[in-house]
Amino acid sequence: MRKLSAILFLFGILSYCGYAQNSSNIGNDINSTIGSLSSDAAKSYVEPIIGSFGSNLNTGWITKAPAPTKLSFGLDLKVIAMGSFISDVPKTFSAVTSFNFTGEQAQYIAEQLSSNTGEQANIKSQLLSHAWTAHFSGPTIAGSKDENVVLSFPGETVNGQQIPDYNLTDVKGFLDNLSIFPTTTIQLGIGTFMGTNVAVRWFPKVNIKDLGDFTYWGFGIMHNPAVWFNDQFPVDIALGYFYQDLKVGTIFDTKAHMFGIYASKTYGTIIGFTPYIGLSTESSTTTVNYDYTYTDVNGVNQSTNVSFQMDGTNSTGFTVGAAFKLAILNLNVDYKFANVKTASAGLTFGF
Repeated sequence: MRKLSAILFLFGILSYCGYAQNSSNIGNDINSTIGSLSSDAAKSYVEPIIGSFGSNLNTGWITKAPAPTKLSFGLDLKVIAMGSFISDVPKTFSAVTSFNFTGEQAQYIAEQLSSNTGEQANIKSQLLSHAWTAHFSGPTIAGSKDENVVLSFPGETVNGQQIPDYNLTDVKGFLDNLSIFPTTTIQLGIGTFMGTNVAVRWFPKVNIKDLGDFTYWGFGIMHNPAVWFNDQFPVDIALGYFYQDLKVGTIFDTKAHMFGIYASKTYGTIIGFTPYIGLSTESSTTTVNYDYTYTDVNGVNQSTNVSFQMDGTNSTGFTVGAAFKLAILNLNVDYKFANVKTASAGLTFGF
């Protein structure tokens, strides 16, 4: 048990260390960051990592096809680290949408436009009276933590004066140009019955700095149709369906589905080598849910719930990989070619 705990800890560290190193100095959690953005701006801000959520979930499920037997027993426990490559996703965005000031923001702009306290109060009241059309520009969630989103208000005036630009200092590049977006999970597989294996995935609730609670579960079923034929196939094949649900804090909830056909060939027994490939069709939907905060004309802080859904960019994927076996220990690595390219590595204990 101690060895298993150490391995789980190691995989967790490997999966998380890249993010932790880049986010430790940001200073704001994701709730306060997105809570400063209206819905259209928030969509543009988070869009670069939406595909990564789904692609990570739809990765690393299978390293070999189930045996073409009607009844046999196998059990394996697998620790998986997945990483989507996001070095080429947009690091900046631009959007024109509505914006409501907070009292602090309105006071700052009022002080820029007038030194008279009476005029400042009047300007602040006008700024808080309704939503304004604003141009958002700056880093996406995948951008630099050293940059922040800037608001400009072309053609918008108050007291006959142009509303000046305003820096949303709370909204920075949350992932700080991270090149690989990581996820980790634990998978338990059991089989074989009528050429079929089943697997479940889960990860204990973990609180990640600035993101909140990370929770994850999923299940999959894999069937080798060769069990229904008398002739042996030159390779083991499998048809699979997989479902997953990932929650990150209170903001992100991703549900993913995948269908796939896989082929593998095992060489050796106690010491073995298994190359494998897979062709899959997949989908994912991420629900983004947060509270948008602002101040009304009476100076009362208000909070409006914002919720929207975004689809992942992957529709098909082609996976190539290899597994290496030494007695009950199995190590595999694979790479998925898709719109969002993803690699995974797994360490399996089984018999």
